Amino acid sequence: MEIIFNRKNPEIFAYLNNDVYFYEMPKTKKNYCVDDYHEQLDQIRPFQTISLDVPVKCMDWRYSSNPDNIVALGLFDGKVALKNVSRGDSGSNNVHLRSSIGKDSSLKHSKSCTSMQWNKDNPNWLATGFEKQERNRMAAALILWDVNFTEAYFDEKGSTTIKNSSYDSNNTNGWCAVANRPMFELAYDSVNSLAWLRSQALMAGLSRKGIKIYDVRDGRTPANSTIASTATYGICTDPLCESRIASYHDNTIVIWDSRNLSSPYLNIITSGNVKKIDWSPDDMGQLVVHCISPPHTSEVGTKKGKHMDNAVDMQMVEVERDNEIHVHVYDVLRQVMYNNGESQTSPCNLFKKTVRTSCLFQDNPDEVPKTLSWLPLNPNKIFISSNKGRFRVASVPERTLASFQNSQTVAVFQKNVVATYPFDIKNEDAVCYTDIMKKRCKSDYGLLSENLIRNIDLSLEKETNPDLCMVWRWLHAVHKVCNANNSVTSPTSTVAGGTSSSTQMQPSANTLSTMQKSRSSQMFAKRQISLQQSSSTGMLPASLPIKPSFCLSGILQILNHGVNSLVSDSHMVQWKGVSDTSGYIYHNSTRKLILQMCGWLPITDKEEYKLDNQHPLDMVSSKTIISNISSNEMKGGVDISRLCAISIWQYDLNLAIELLRKEIADNKDSDWSAVAMAMSGFSGGSSSELWKETCGKLQEKLSNSYLQRTFWFLLLSANHSNDDANANLCERYHNLLFDEEILLTDRIAFACTHLPYQQLVSYIRSMTNLFRYNPSLKYLLITGLTSQDSIEILLDYLEKTLDYQSVLGIIMRSCDYSLLSSKRTLYWKDRYCAWLNSWRFYYERIKFEKKWSERMGQLESENPTNCPHRNITKDVAMVHCNYCSKRIVMKDRTNNNNMSITTSMMESCPHCRQSLPKCCVCAKHLGTRPDGRGLYSIR
Repeated sequence: MEIIFNRKNPEIFAYLNNDVYFYEMPKTKKNYCVDDYHEQLDQIRPFQTISLDVPVKCMDWRYSSNPDNIVALGLFDGKVALKNVSRGDSGSNNVHLRSSIGKDSSLKHSKSCTSMQWNKDNPNWLATGFEKQERNRMAAALILWDVNFTEAYFDEKGSTTIKNSSYDSNNTNGWCAVANRPMFELAYDSVNSLAWLRSQALMAGLSRKGIKIYDVRDGRTPANSTIASTATYGICTDPLCESRIASYHDNTIVIWDSRNLSSPYLNIITSGNVKKIDWSPDDMGQLVVHCISPPHTSEVGTKKGKHMDNAVDMQMVEVERDNEIHVHVYDVLRQVMYNNGESQTSPCNLFKKTVRTSCLFQDNPDEVPKTLSWLPLNPNKIFISSNKGRFRVASVPERTLASFQNSQTVAVFQKNVVATYPFDIKNEDAVCYTDIMKKRCKSDYGLLSENLIRNIDLSLEKETNPDLCMVWRWLHAVHKVCNANNSVTSPTSTVAGGTSSSTQMQPSANTLSTMQKSRSSQMFAKRQISLQQSSSTGMLPASLPIKPSFCLSGILQILNHGVNSLVSDSHMVQWKGVSDTSGYIYHNSTRKLILQMCGWLPITDKEEYKLDNQHPLDMVSSKTIISNISSNEMKGGVDISRLCAISIWQYDLNLAIELLRKEIADNKDSDWSAVAMAMSGFSGGSSSELWKETCGKLQEKLSNSYLQRTFWFLLLSANHSNDDANANLCERYHNLLFDEEILLTDRIAFACTHLPYQQLVSYIRSMTNLFRYNPSLKYLLITGLTSQDSIEILLDYLEKTLDYQSVLGIIMRSCDYSLLSSKRTLYWKDRYCAWLNSWRFYYERIKFEKKWSERMGQLESENPTNCPHRNITKDVAMVHCNYCSKRIVMKDRTNNNNMSITTSMMESCPHCRQSLPKCCVCAKHLGTRPDGRGLYSIR
């Protein structure tokens, strides 16, 4: 199968499938979408069909328009036929054509014709390639014909009369094409492909002798040269640059330069065996590749959810895959420039564009793309035919840069062209981050090192982006936790009188013997102390302050670090407001740290907030949590339904009803009275069936998620009161723990107070698995800012919003030097600085870069061993030749002993010898060194 468009009339194309079918493309508008093409392509029918006794294997359109629409056909029996294509209307196309190719010297074999091509500058020259005849080795396989076209008349019997002779009005106008003898018989080996080079040279890929180039300008025996290469298939030249040639073999595509054919200057490795390559007729250097990967067995993952903790496991299953069809477009021109004109072999993924073909034939799974061609006069569109004979048009994705202008227009940069389009935000929830980022720059958003919670108001997205606000609250809590813990820590223990014990007391013999322990024993003791936690203060020991890097490692790492201390017994708690009903609360210093990071517990070093051994649950009481949450909210207060839910989760019915009564007093028109009345009917395990049925119906009607989970917890407590603490609590609280309408911080805090250690770790791990399928900024609380998962979360957020300010501000709070100095982070930083420069926010950019450098220096001073010095490289300006794309480098021939001796003028490229452009000021060629004598005289 093959598709070839007419070179003179691009609206006509030929479809070769044993027979030849000629179609006319439907008339389209300038900006026609792909779907409109498909609707009309389903309705087109061939206007002419050429069906011969022998199947047609190859074909090619003639360049000349006199006569018009001539096509050459190569048959399986080795014959060559010329046919005229008529569209059925009146005009010059309705002419008869009688061809006689090779009549006087019939072909010496019957092998099929493999390839053919007309010459562009000499429209009567036709090159044909054949398979080699094994029985007759002297049979030529590469033949060049000079076809003579003569106007003639045809009578009713079909006899031919030359024009300007006797003429009858009943005769039919036509042409006679004659080529009795070949012009040249060149090769005697099987020809895989051929192409004309600069109209006077013929390039042919031979099956056993590589690639040969024949100069057919003069002489009976054309001169030839051989290139040793196995890429002898699909030879084609770029129509917009005749010196650029492509060929392929198996899964390798070779790009040649006709000015230097000693070696290819680019090898492209594809994902499968190449079936066809074709240069774009409208865009220079664009090569489409149609390849098919062989059948293979691959492993795929399947989701498997556990009922207990909703964890997501990946089970690998081997699947046998059929041939996969790929269509790629390679930007060869940019790839060569990227390689500095040097010969390289690479997959070229940097400048590869993948064309989606799986959606073209969705209605029939057995239908797959079979052949393709560029759609003329329509850049970035490919014409594809299926194995069933249906046609489709696919778009080639282009790298595009877009920029907002005054929030009303969008400027799109693509292929060195800038187009402006009107833009109207119809969605009320849509956010224009360009305007927001410009306002943020004036308020130091993301650059604060103290009181990080101010970034919530400075972000201008307090109401529209709760995930971002949650991350800033978490970072603010981490900062306060570390400061509060470090303020309690003192370098030396004090004694009465305010003086240090180390200065007043002399070391005794026992002290000296203790100091003489071995180094290994001291290290072991230090490690044991670091794994222990103080139950009297609820914090880590004062001698080991909490570092920010520990808190920023994520909740999962914090739990794993405290594995030795989290094996703690649960504490039974009596319901406040309900008699003979109790629940269980889990608490220790590590859980306290997590609750502080979630915003449930206050962060302070006052004695009234320290945990006492006799009353270990006073700090996690509902009043402490509610007061802390209410005080942390800045403007607008906190939702009363959330406070009631947290009170009920902490087994305090009295506080929940008290909060509702205050809300009813402040807002008498609200419906909170019905909620308070239904809530007050809770009696623990002795609750009536009528109350349970009524609350169950009320829970279904409520639209507020926190109120739903409030009554859900009450019903759950009524049915499971006084149960064993070792029950499968993760399964019991499954609906609450995985409710996306509840804040992630509240769900994690609930799990810390209601789940034992093993089930708590299992729940956090399940949340880590869930974020991989739906990344969100809020999951940074679990992953932290030190893992690769955090980079994926930030990247996903950046791709959705382009909010470089928030991403870079979050990264600046990290304690991981490798994260700040990674290539991806530095690329984001450069992009943001480029935006600031384009907005002319130069002072804001300088301030941002100073803060960034200060943070980098701070991390280097804190841990210099993990902060390798960055390699500082000087900027180098490179000049490349416009013809061969190689670097223009001129060796310095200046004699150090005699400064008056300077280099000679450079006038041409040292590689391809093409002349270089001149400067309009000094009239010197590009790449020429300045006059050394003038420079030294200035010095």
